[in-house]
Amino acid sequence: MEKKYNIVIVGGGTAGWLSAARFAAALGPNVGVTLIESPTVPTIGVGEGTWPSMRTTLQATGLSEREVIQRCDASFKQGTLFRGWVTGQHDDVYMHPFSLPADYSVSNLADWWQSTSQATDFCQLVTPQMSVALANKAPKSPQMPDYAFALNYGYHIDAGKFAQLLHEHSVQKLGVVYVSADVMSVEVQAGQIEQLILSNGSAISADLFIDCTGQKALLIGQYLESSFVSMSDTLPNNRAVVTQVPYVDKSAEIASCTLSTAQSCGWVWDIGLQSRRGVGFVHNSTFVNVDEASSILLEYVANTSGKDIADSVKTRVVDFEPGYRPQPWLGNCVAIGLSAGFIEPLEASALAMIEQGISLVLDNFPHHASLFAPAARTFNQKMQENWQSIQEFLALHYALSQRDDSEYWRRARSPERFPERLRDKLQLWQYRAPSHRDAPRYDELFPAASYQYVWLGMKAHQFNSQPLVANTSMMNPKYVDRLLHDVREKTMQLTQSLPSNRALVDALIR
Repeated sequence: MEKKYNIVIVGGGTAGWLSAARFAAALGPNVGVTLIESPTVPTIGVGEGTWPSMRTTLQATGLSEREVIQRCDASFKQGTLFRGWVTGQHDDVYMHPFSLPADYSVSNLADWWQSTSQATDFCQLVTPQMSVALANKAPKSPQMPDYAFALNYGYHIDAGKFAQLLHEHSVQKLGVVYVSADVMSVEVQAGQIEQLILSNGSAISADLFIDCTGQKALLIGQYLESSFVSMSDTLPNNRAVVTQVPYVDKSAEIASCTLSTAQSCGWVWDIGLQSRRGVGFVHNSTFVNVDEASSILLEYVANTSGKDIADSVKTRVVDFEPGYRPQPWLGNCVAIGLSAGFIEPLEASALAMIEQGISLVLDNFPHHASLFAPAARTFNQKMQENWQSIQEFLALHYALSQRDDSEYWRRARSPERFPERLRDKLQLWQYRAPSHRDAPRYDELFPAASYQYVWLGMKAHQFNSQPLVANTSMMNPKYVDRLLHDVREKTMQLTQSLPSNRALVDALIR
């Protein structure tokens, strides 16, 4: 009888349990999946924003959307609303939505918009999503099937409750074996993990090990000594102070997008769940000490929820070094989650990179030993491209800021800090808007549309030279008028017909 293939995942949390659920669901009964979780190490549990890709991931595990909403205090996310990033003024607002611009596959309305100096915000002109989100409306109606939508969406989710749901689903429905124990030592031979020695006295071996031990990177870092590349010279932040904020009114509207509000020396995220908001102040420890950072966070809470709430919440500190491992797959071990890398919470890439890592393992699954080396090379190359793509896109937000009110912002937007590829694009975009040419691969993490929303949302065209070529000549004015008319009609229809985010959630949890 052929030996059963075994996968051992070390570490729980979202990374560990999402890996367990996906592997068990995709690989079936011929592959055994075991998850070892320490009973003494708490999970970080701050990753509460997802991309639309999470819908596909959840479907693949067999979870229903209704159950996720019911069990995980979850709500619907349609993108990120940025406030104060350009100038810090009251009217300094733009959105990076999840829906693409109208006729995106064949037209580039960004070039047309930039060349004609439109007064209307680019995002509001080319998609209904910003208007819908600003009205706190949901991206779908309660009658729609699981994961179907009127407007593209992801989730805001309680990370601890999400991991618990995945734990139960993986063990009870998918046959994952759960072991509660600490890893005391790891036996390595010729770059391969032979077995793990556990605190319960047992030894466990596997064909493939998945390291989900967070920033500790127990297997991939401590025992296999995979190198770590810091991005602190490119991106400005290395710490967050976080808290959970209850709603003053339990029936209060739930924001339909992540709020990102720039401060004089960092920025605050604000994520609306059903019963509370997750709020965090992201900054650099060089410019702000912990007490100052906590004061900035609590001032934000007081301004949005009142002083009584601000006085009642508890804060905690999360330190991180922005960076990644260029070889997250070494031998028979793959790092997924924080053990592979982390940059910062901006644009919520952490859970998306967990999804990417899991999918790439499945796409290149090493069914026998001869496949480990080519699978690892393919995985490492793609994951390194993903990290560099995230680095570039996040740096764009700082590069386009005009804020000059602190040393933090002067340093964050210094051109010499940007990746060379981004510097080249910024020069080219003086004369044309971002286009498909800038993100040509079908599997880009951030398509050209994302660059368009940030570039034009931050009004870069207003402080750069006029386009060298009037690209409007390439687009029929009547055709553009019809596209924009259709967007306006759809915006009106959706804002009138869609329920609020709170109403949709209430309908699904009944």
